[in-house]
Amino acid sequence: MSSISTEVEVQSSLPDTEAESMEFQLSNDEGGSNKENEEPLELMQEYAQETCSSLLELVCDRRQKTKDICQAWIRLYTYSPEAALLKFMQFVLEASGSQYQLPDRLEIPFDFSDMLIAATAHFGNKSLSYPLIMKSGNSFARDVCYFVQYLMRLLHTTSLILDDVLLRNVAGFVMVCADSKVRAFRHTCTLIGLKMMTTLCATVLLESEQLKEIWLQMFTGVFLERSGDVVDEIRYLCLAECGIWLEKYPQCYLNPDHVKHLFQPLQDNSRKVIECCFQALFKLWHNPKLRPVCLEQGAKYRMTLLGLTMSAESELGQMAIQLLGLFYRANPLFLDESMLQVIEQLVFAAHRGLAQAAADLVPYRYQETASTEQERLLILVQFFVRFGEHEHAAYLVDAFYGRNDIVLAWSSMVSMLLQPDTLTEPETSAIIEILTRAVKQAVTGEIPPGRYTEDLVRQAQPNAKKLATRYLLSKLPALLRQYRSSERDLSNLLELPQFVIMPQKAQFQELLEQIKDIMFEQEALSVLQMGAMTLEHLYGLNASCLNHRKELLNNAVTNYMIATAAWEQSLAGTSRLSVKNNAKRLLDTLRLLSTLYARFDLNDWQLSDKILDTLKHALDERESRLPDESLSLYLTIVYVSLSWDLQRSKDAAKAGRDVAEECRALRRRMESFLLVNFQLIEHTSIIQVGCDAFSFTCDIFVLFADPLRQNSCDSIRALEYKSKISEYQLIESFVLRFAFAAAEDEGAAALLAPEMFSLLQSKRRVLASYCKLVFHNVMPVMRSCIVLQYYERYNPVFGDILRATLERCLSVNPVNCGMTVMHTCLLVYKRIRFAYPNAVEAAASTDFADLLKLANLLAELFNAKQLEIRSGVVILHRAGIRYAAEIMPDDPTSPPENLLYLSVLQQFVPQLLAQDMLDVLKFVQFIDQVALPTSRADEWQPLVAYRNALEIALVQSCRRDDLSNLPSYAVE
Repeated sequence: MSSISTEVEVQSSLPDTEAESMEFQLSNDEGGSNKENEEPLELMQEYAQETCSSLLELVCDRRQKTKDICQAWIRLYTYSPEAALLKFMQFVLEASGSQYQLPDRLEIPFDFSDMLIAATAHFGNKSLSYPLIMKSGNSFARDVCYFVQYLMRLLHTTSLILDDVLLRNVAGFVMVCADSKVRAFRHTCTLIGLKMMTTLCATVLLESEQLKEIWLQMFTGVFLERSGDVVDEIRYLCLAECGIWLEKYPQCYLNPDHVKHLFQPLQDNSRKVIECCFQALFKLWHNPKLRPVCLEQGAKYRMTLLGLTMSAESELGQMAIQLLGLFYRANPLFLDESMLQVIEQLVFAAHRGLAQAAADLVPYRYQETASTEQERLLILVQFFVRFGEHEHAAYLVDAFYGRNDIVLAWSSMVSMLLQPDTLTEPETSAIIEILTRAVKQAVTGEIPPGRYTEDLVRQAQPNAKKLATRYLLSKLPALLRQYRSSERDLSNLLELPQFVIMPQKAQFQELLEQIKDIMFEQEALSVLQMGAMTLEHLYGLNASCLNHRKELLNNAVTNYMIATAAWEQSLAGTSRLSVKNNAKRLLDTLRLLSTLYARFDLNDWQLSDKILDTLKHALDERESRLPDESLSLYLTIVYVSLSWDLQRSKDAAKAGRDVAEECRALRRRMESFLLVNFQLIEHTSIIQVGCDAFSFTCDIFVLFADPLRQNSCDSIRALEYKSKISEYQLIESFVLRFAFAAAEDEGAAALLAPEMFSLLQSKRRVLASYCKLVFHNVMPVMRSCIVLQYYERYNPVFGDILRATLERCLSVNPVNCGMTVMHTCLLVYKRIRFAYPNAVEAAASTDFADLLKLANLLAELFNAKQLEIRSGVVILHRAGIRYAAEIMPDDPTSPPENLLYLSVLQQFVPQLLAQDMLDVLKFVQFIDQVALPTSRADEWQPLVAYRNALEIALVQSCRRDDLSNLPSYAVE
């Protein structure tokens, strides 16, 4: 269960147990019980010496003992109740931050309201800060609460606890201050009052009607009133303390029905308040006496809890599911079918804790129908099949991983797959995918991509590889034969050999031959790619496989050459087979060749020049007769050949060999390949080919970029490719035309439709390839403005890519990133200003509202590590201010033409540090404007609002005193 670190968290969990363990038995000479034996004058002199500072200063002085302070106060009370009570009231006011000094001559009965009014008028700190929310607030709260609780417990050892004057005055003053309109008084006195109540709960005599009356008055005047306060921290304090009362002190004046006070705030809008209630309810559930009332109240707030499971705060959703799970286990009728389905689908949520909480509920729901391991597996499989819209089983496995061993029942899974008599095809496919994902996660410990968690720990299962080898290796050949007809199943099964220990020689050779046969039989690219990956892994395990590897690669190349010759003959009309059959044969061999080339260097067969010539010839023809897919496959082969050639040349140069000739040939092939790609990007009408050409172009730009300049070999350094402006413009034109083709509000939403999935993946690939140039500093960051302008509008589909790019740029160069963000907003702003006749109409438009949303989203980028990236935020503001004041009108009463841009900059004010806010405020003064004419106030409004935002932020910071040195604007 997660927890939230706040400044007041310590305040709600102060050391009750520590206080309880104290020894409060006082001797006669310490506790004041023999006060009649002391002379009043001596008592006063002693107290005067002890209280040379105020009571608050003594409490916060670590050299002073709390016990001595409390005893001195009790002795003072026995001699002069008025003086002691005034000391305590002064302590409360000072703890709140007030500098008001209570008069010494006040007498009982006190007028608490007049005291509070006077203290409010003399409140010295005019900012929003007060001791509890300062940086030292935790330590301060601990000292104050420890003193209050110690004093209450010490009073309990004397007869003073039943003194009607003492408790009624202390409690009355605290309640009046807790009801103040001043936040500092409310916050501080709520804390003090709650700690008084907690101490009384632990120590009071239940038969005392007087104490019960006072406690219930405080419950109404402090807890009930302040638990609905507008300040999150105050509500948080109340509810945290209420949980303590119900959990630790069942003998107190509350009855079990008061559990409702912890359910009602589940509708609160503050995360920490809701989390506090959840934490308290989990503790109360462990008390058997409180379970019935928790269940009863939970039924009333069932829909609230269900709504929280879908909360944007995933940690709250996790807690909501855990609590609902406890209620459901206690009463299976607590949740109906529709509610259970809502929770069950969260097994596939991106947040790991949320998914695991939902997964804990699934086995319990179906446990009555499952007695054997295979029956439990079948329930899991049917559950996965029922949610068939999810792409894969990795999230399902991860949700159960480490919490339920059913995903590790590999032996039962294999048995079910080998004898699938009662299983449907979707069920067998689900078992295979669950098996593969479970084996992979158990062996590697990898968490599925996209699933996030607070503690990202990759934890492999001990001996997982041995178990996988024992249960899978001997059965794998049979599984591969049995499920050969399903591309998806075969691809998953081919991945399994990557997670087993190297088998014996006979088994190893059988597995290699079987995979080899599959490679030459299958057409699906996913199967071939997985087969090549597994072969690479297996060949790496055994050095004696060189002959097998060479034979496999040679056969693949030979088949391609034969298919190419047959294709050329069919075009010439001399082939016995039809063009269609030869096209299929060519594509089959190209798929195999491209997947093998990606894993193994085929340089010995000298294919790259021939294939590059084939591509050039196809582009030179008025109408290419090659199959569309073959163009993509040819591009893939040439790209991987260039990658292998570059790596081979770098290795040779590192070994000291002369690579000048090789590098010249590589440079020639690389430039020829780029020319082919440029032509395809600009002219092809085939989406897949255009996307491939674009992606390979970006990859070549990265591969042959600046890092080559760091190589010690001259020939390698000469391979560096410096992109031209025209080439950037070409790829930018394509990414705008393809990825952001529909720049309307419904553009992004339309891409989320299931039937658009393939197109969306292509668009994301193109955008990611473009951003890769920025990510690797190949292209100037500022050029990315053309795609960043769509960040808000296309956030649902491209937001993760664009944000990752910005975060990378920010970590490399905050100033460049700040200027890029400024120019991104400027790009949209200029378009809006061009569309509207004046700034006032532009400011009122929906387009400008969208621009402000974009600015808000971009501003979130600067929320983390503000000290490290402060230069980026400052340059953004300074450059924006200069632009806003750049074009000054002839009329001195008219604002600069682009003053409206300050409204955009205003969205970035919270990201400024306090010291920078002051500098920006001074900088904005160069916009020459002494008085605001009322007739044009709306035109100058962006400047006023911008300054106000800076000043308000500065008032709340540590630099608020510097504001007095700055001039303010007046309105004539």
